[in-house]
Amino acid sequence: MRRTFALLAVALASFAAAAVAALLRPKPPVADQVRPAPTEVRASRGPVELRAMLERLYLPGDRESSAYLQIDLAAPSDGAERPRVPVNAVLILDRSGSMRGVKIERARDAARALVQALGPEDRLAIVEFSSSASVLFPSTALSPPSRARALAAIERLEAQGGTNMSAAFDAAAPELRSGRARGRVDKVFLASDGQANEGIADRSGLLRVARRDFESATLSTFGVGDDYDEDLMSALAAQAGGRARYIDSPQMLAGAFRAELDRAAALVARGVRVRVTGLSGASVDRVFGYQADSGWVHVPDFAAGEERRVLARLTIPAGRGVADLAAVELAFEDARGETRTARTVVQATFTADAALLSRPPTEAAASGARAEMADVAAQAARYREQGNAREARERLSALGRIARRGAQAAPASAAEIVQMASEYEIGVDAIQSSGDAAAKKVKEKAFDAVRAPAAGW
Repeated sequence: MRRTFALLAVALASFAAAAVAALLRPKPPVADQVRPAPTEVRASRGPVELRAMLERLYLPGDRESSAYLQIDLAAPSDGAERPRVPVNAVLILDRSGSMRGVKIERARDAARALVQALGPEDRLAIVEFSSSASVLFPSTALSPPSRARALAAIERLEAQGGTNMSAAFDAAAPELRSGRARGRVDKVFLASDGQANEGIADRSGLLRVARRDFESATLSTFGVGDDYDEDLMSALAAQAGGRARYIDSPQMLAGAFRAELDRAAALVARGVRVRVTGLSGASVDRVFGYQADSGWVHVPDFAAGEERRVLARLTIPAGRGVADLAAVELAFEDARGETRTARTVVQATFTADAALLSRPPTEAAASGARAEMADVAAQAARYREQGNAREARERLSALGRIARRGAQAAPASAAEIVQMASEYEIGVDAIQSSGDAAAKKVKEKAFDAVRAPAAGW
């Protein structure tokens, strides 16, 4: 048994014993003069509800502390049957030289699956790229004749040349605009190995180009080949509120595209953004799994019945009494294109009362620990890929400390947290080289741990 797992198992037993002892111990009287902050705060604006919860309701008044902030977003389902919302789709296909062999066939599989999944009310454009980019099939409504032309164009794809992804984004932008219409959902799909080497090829530059060219469209990525750049493809999807998938077999494509399009039938919110701002001197260390743009993080679109959870970590200075610690803002467009906003404020009570400070935390303690563990595991995987075993081991040590704190704070979730820590360590230790299957598995697990919805999708 691995050393970290053994230590965590011992810690788990200690935490369980401590929890039992706490239940049997007489509870001291609560100080009457201390007014508690609310456990959870809510704000609802139409189709998406916003709830926020701090890890602890009581904080030490004499020193700096940190706490997780849990933000829950939910789009309630009314059970109504809705007609599917038409889709304005643009498919970007990589046909560069690195796509030769089975990879170009997987890209063709993706294109065929999307063409077959779209209906006559939808529009589709196909852009292909290698050292340059061109429009293979301009934005067109998919009547039977145009569907046949699209499938024929796909068959003509041949792999050759470099990988100029930025040129492909620029070529796709006018097609996306051409098919745009009120009541139609903009979706961009990218099938590539992500190995950009011409034009703008660095990750930050490609993210900037995608943000400029696709505006509020959802971008979902399909990684092709065992050597695809999962970091770039995941970052592109994360920035644009889409999903990142690995095409490990052609059989998964039809279901993946159907899932993307079926969600359009119950779409209730698009362009969903969340911003967390520290108050009373508190600061936002990070929002796990998301990159902020002017303070906002882009959350995937919502269909009715879906729920998502966003976790952040705050650093909080010493204070007195009940204090506002963070403002949480939500902004999105509803199905009719109208802008909706909501805002709420989370509070905590500063105190020196040991009984209050020892009270059990909220569920945000376990949720936050899982999110931070995922974040650190992804860092460890990247160090391991780079051949930096020492830094990878340090990140795993940090992951172990987070797991122990999380298990101690939330005994009911301790077993799950310990198991997750062990799985991350085993996964990172299995990484032998950059981009190998073990690295992809760790990073995919970490990505899903912080970005996958709590329900739906």
